Amino acid sequence: MEKDTDAPAVLKELDEDGNTIRVWPLASGNTFRIGRAPNNDITLPYSWISRKHTMIQLEANGIYNIIDLGSSNGTFINGRRLVSSLPLNSGDHISIGKTVMLFQQNLDAIPMMLEHDATLDRTVAYLQKEMVTILVCDLHGFTRISETLGAHKVSKLLQHWSKKSSAIVSANRGNVDKFIGDAVMATWVGGNSAENIRYALRSALEIEKLSNRLSEKIAGLARPMSVGAALNTGEAVMGNLGVDGHRDFTVVGDVVNVAFRLEELTSSEGFDIMLGPETGRMIPDAEDWFTRKKYDIKGKTEPIIAYGTSFWKLEKMLRA
Repeated sequence: MEKDTDAPAVLKELDEDGNTIRVWPLASGNTFRIGRAPNNDITLPYSWISRKHTMIQLEANGIYNIIDLGSSNGTFINGRRLVSSLPLNSGDHISIGKTVMLFQQNLDAIPMMLEHDATLDRTVAYLQKEMVTILVCDLHGFTRISETLGAHKVSKLLQHWSKKSSAIVSANRGNVDKFIGDAVMATWVGGNSAENIRYALRSALEIEKLSNRLSEKIAGLARPMSVGAALNTGEAVMGNLGVDGHRDFTVVGDVVNVAFRLEELTSSEGFDIMLGPETGRMIPDAEDWFTRKKYDIKGKTEPIIAYGTSFWKLEKMLRA
């Protein structure tokens, strides 16, 4: 590493000619969040950067890992898209949209870092990889509902829907990761993936029925409330992530991104629920109940196999 700082590693923003624009020492802690929001450790105020885009974490062995935090445009290492946690090597180029950063590490500093391992702030964040099934359920036609009810009643409705949806997920042995407006993201971690998928499918069906029941109590709706749902199964990075002392346990990675992209496809493809490739493969006789097809997914270089069906068929399958 060039001797422009005593930090064990640095990140340099480069211009189009490869000249250094800015330098950030990766010191004073073991996690470094990169994003557009001003409360990140490294702020990049560009439109192509997500508010919380990616994070670099220093491990106890002196290795720096990089993790994409579910960003819109992705994070690329030496031209290849980052899909899970990856160790950084000195000289790696990190690309986010038009922004290119060079990672440089002082390898001579690693033994000293190991000797003083106890000084690392282990409470800042921790990350681990797990097999996880992600469920995303999104209330469809919510703009129409808002126009019918008005802001106050919509807020009350969302609170009730969120509370009941959370109870459904918990009863089916899952955990709600977050609510995003009129959508819920839930997770089933570790254990028997096939069993987790079944619980997630039951949750989706029950949240759909909940939405239908709630809409029956709302006068003036042209159609009952319904949800679009998607499941995806795969390895994800889980951890206690956040900035400025506000830490939330969450799940990030390609498996999450694909789940949200599939949910977005439900309306245009005429399905109520869609499954990612690994989820579909774990369902016996899946093609008896689901339509199997290749789809181009934003952020994926190659089409993926996904499975779509109606809630009516899903209920028949679960009963069978």
